[in-house]
Amino acid sequence: MFQIERQEKILNYINKNKKADTKQLSEKFGVSKVTIRGDIDTLSNRGLIIKTHGGAVSINNTQLYEIPYDNKVSLNKTEKQKIGKHASKFIEDGDIIILDAGSTTFEIAKNINIKNVTVLSNDIKIAMELAHKKNIDLLVSGGYLNGPVYTLTGSQSVNFFKSLHVNKTFLGCDALDLSFGISNRTYEEIEIKKAMIEAADEVIMVADSSKLHKKVFCFLCDFSVIDKLIIDKIDEPTKKILTEKGVEVIIA
Repeated sequence: MFQIERQEKILNYINKNKKADTKQLSEKFGVSKVTIRGDIDTLSNRGLIIKTHGGAVSINNTQLYEIPYDNKVSLNKTEKQKIGKHASKFIEDGDIIILDAGSTTFEIAKNINIKNVTVLSNDIKIAMELAHKKNIDLLVSGGYLNGPVYTLTGSQSVNFFKSLHVNKTFLGCDALDLSFGISNRTYEEIEIKKAMIEAADEVIMVADSSKLHKKVFCFLCDFSVIDKLIIDKIDEPTKKILTEKGVEVIIA
């Protein structure tokens, strides 16, 4: 069996069974675990599956799985860069802002050029990006490190954001659905995000269009708590409904 044929069969198997581990795939296709790991890497790099510890899950079945950071960054990268650059324009001199953890908010961090801004975050990657910028006062929450996504979680992080009042929160999410609302894959991040929302005078959601018309494991909030949605593209009927709900929809 040729490599490309085997990888196609592996992809079909993972999509059918929702997930698979390296041992399963090795036995099924009669090749070594090393070969299977290489196949998984190839399929993951192409954005066709999500690589996990010891195996992979279907890209279509990620309601309960946090996508590792390296995979998140590679998914819809161009769209996230556009959103991040456009969102940074809403940061004003002297603002105190919260940057939620995530690959899209990371793009905001890369584009902050305001002379005087205070940034608070629970994202280690964002903190590292901002640490060298002299124009930024940076505060990072405490908490337990969720290694695959570089996010600080737990009660320390929740309490940190509960004690704050900021001008703007730039919030990420995993899914947007008109009937279900805004949702996230991981339960432990929900209370942190809610605290970020409560802390802000203005809540700006940043999300690429691949998250539209989807819902995942944990409900976060209704659209009514969101002031602005910055997105790469959106269909007109959805934009109209969100506008009626009080959300200002901005196309990056």
